[in-house]
Amino acid sequence: AASGAQVAAARAALDVAGYQAYSMQEDALDRLFIALAAQSPDGSVSATTVADGGQFNKYFAGGVYTRKGAFERPEIGTGPGAGQVSYAGDYAGLLNGGISQGGATSVLLPTEPGTDASLLPAQSARVSGNIFLNANFADNSVNGSIYNRMVVDTNTALSDVILVATDITENGTFEGGAEDPDKNPVGAYGGAFGGRGANSVAGLVHLTEVIREVTDEQEHGVFVLSRCGGPNDPGGVCSQTAPR
Repeated sequence: AASGAQVAAARAALDVAGYQAYSMQEDALDRLFIALAAQSPDGSVSATTVADGGQFNKYFAGGVYTRKGAFERPEIGTGPGAGQVSYAGDYAGLLNGGISQGGATSVLLPTEPGTDASLLPAQSARVSGNIFLNANFADNSVNGSIYNRMVVDTNTALSDVILVATDITENGTFEGGAEDPDKNPVGAYGGAFGGRGANSVAGLVHLTEVIREVTDEQEHGVFVLSRCGGPNDPGGVCSQTAPR
């Protein structure tokens, strides 16, 4: 940019399955921001989550999901499965810390020896997983699960997250709560359906207290999924669904 402001650069070493990574750090004593982003194969929806790993007792994170064009509700047939549509794909997330300078997956700029530890920024650890959503456009509801979750940088397994049933609005968007398998609230999720006949969906997830051995952790996740049985069928668990 003409102002000389730094722009986030692609960082392939930090890619998480299905999502491209970007990073930005102004200097060795400034926060390192990492973003994970994806666009649906049909180009109708996209989503990005971004976080820094924390510095000076605080961290900053957030995200955005977008849709091109208006919401197009799929055709609703007849029978017990009328309006039921499933979506599946990869999930990715960023934690509020976890990686220090010198770690195996660290991309933090090096500091001079003897630099006081209170000045050092941390790097967000990455989370990978799978996500499955069931949407019913006759009942205008959506729910699902994030599973096979793990911290990529440490190969640590994480518990499943349940995306509790919530309403789909007339505009094809949704916002709902997230729980652990024991029905304890652990966060929230939201997103938007896009493409012809709601062929794709993108959204964000915000989770807290989902790592039993850690306190005060935060996870900012992202998902961009295609419809089971649609033109971009993602396969996998979709073989067990009945396209409508």
